[in-house]
Amino acid sequence: MYIFLLILLSLTARSIMPTAALVVNNKTVVSYGGPKTHVTIDQYNRDGDWNRTYHPAEPQQIHISWISNGKATRIQFSTMASVDESRLQYWSDSDNQDDINEGLDWEFVDGGIAKHSQFMHTFITKELAPSTVYKYKVETTKDDQVYTSKTYEFHTPEEDCPSFKFLATGDIGAANSVSMPVFKELADSHEFDFVAIMGDQGYNLDDFNGTKGDEYMNFAQDFYAKVPILTTAGNHEAAYNFSHYKNRFDLMPYHESDFDNAMQYSIDYKSLHLISFATEVFFEGSDEQVQTSLQWLEQDLIKANQQRSKTPWIIVIGHRPLYCSIFSNSDCTENAELLRFGQEQEQGLESLLTKYNVDMYLCGHKHNYERTYPVRNNEAITTSYHNAPSFFQVITGNAGNYEGGDEFDDTPELPSWLGTRYKGYGFTTIEVSPQYLNLHHYETLVDGTRGDLKDHVRVTKTESHINKQKIIN
Repeated sequence: MYIFLLILLSLTARSIMPTAALVVNNKTVVSYGGPKTHVTIDQYNRDGDWNRTYHPAEPQQIHISWISNGKATRIQFSTMASVDESRLQYWSDSDNQDDINEGLDWEFVDGGIAKHSQFMHTFITKELAPSTVYKYKVETTKDDQVYTSKTYEFHTPEEDCPSFKFLATGDIGAANSVSMPVFKELADSHEFDFVAIMGDQGYNLDDFNGTKGDEYMNFAQDFYAKVPILTTAGNHEAAYNFSHYKNRFDLMPYHESDFDNAMQYSIDYKSLHLISFATEVFFEGSDEQVQTSLQWLEQDLIKANQQRSKTPWIIVIGHRPLYCSIFSNSDCTENAELLRFGQEQEQGLESLLTKYNVDMYLCGHKHNYERTYPVRNNEAITTSYHNAPSFFQVITGNAGNYEGGDEFDDTPELPSWLGTRYKGYGFTTIEVSPQYLNLHHYETLVDGTRGDLKDHVRVTKTESHINKQKIIN
């Protein structure tokens, strides 16, 4: 009996203790699977067949995104060989099956020495009925042989309910992906209308001639194929001019947003206008590219303010933070200032967020959770989230990856703009209604299950405040 108890305690400890630190490529990490290293099997990725060998003509890497207001979806997948035909089939319990045979197909060639290629396919559904659960699958045909994906399902916006919820996360790989088991469980619940992903996926998508990106997209498939994704690019997607991000996430609604590629776009969804902005342009782009990105953002914000009575909330998502409290790290000092103010203090992101009365900036990059008070110019404007005079920021980059969490500085002095912070694993949920935003941040336990609520804030505003936000100073 004593030996049995010792064995049981040992197994229990292994399920709750974090992974021991390793030194890989002169960097301390918690697991293999970072840049230039292969993903190893762990307790978060051992289920599923994401690393199996697919037939070259078989659909894989399936993911789905919204077209504005949830009226239609765009679905993307890959094959490793060209195919004779591809199609999307979708249906609901109350409607007949629709077959879409005309989509967009192209070859994507990785920039590495092997020039690994794959074929991308996207389809757009017809206008969808509200308050409906749809099922879908994709098929390909090669030499008279038909290859069919699993059947997935998603739901459309509830017609008679003004509120909805979405997930917010970032900085997630296939190794030490602590929150992915929770995400895949939530994907079956139909509780969340989409997930916003604030960059750095896969670590890195271009590794090993792009095959690591293939593995990651298949690992995430049972999440990304069920919950529409809205993404932004991070520094770990920068290889070959962000070509992996631009091609693998070509389904983002940039076509409808008057931008050239998936690096930037916007979407309306009920009472929310959500904008994806490429913060990496400040670190990887030319002066001309920075100006192009900022000019597009300003024009989009002008349009958003013109319809503020219909979509009162404006949220911008990006990868890097404007504010973070680890001042021993350059991301929280000179890099944050560059993003806020631009080169030589000319124009950065913060001036547009404040000028056009953005409500919230969501980001990742730092592998922890932080929430600011309404902030401007490195100062808290107020500690109240009612009729706030400026935006507030949330970092939610702690889903889990090979690096583990970022440690906070051991200092008693904290900036005045910091509302709260949490260094463990977790994820954020946001409920949006015409009158409020309801934000929750949950802990993810190291056994891959949801833990305690770590933060909650309710953001409110009156109709008179919305009318004031329409006025551009």
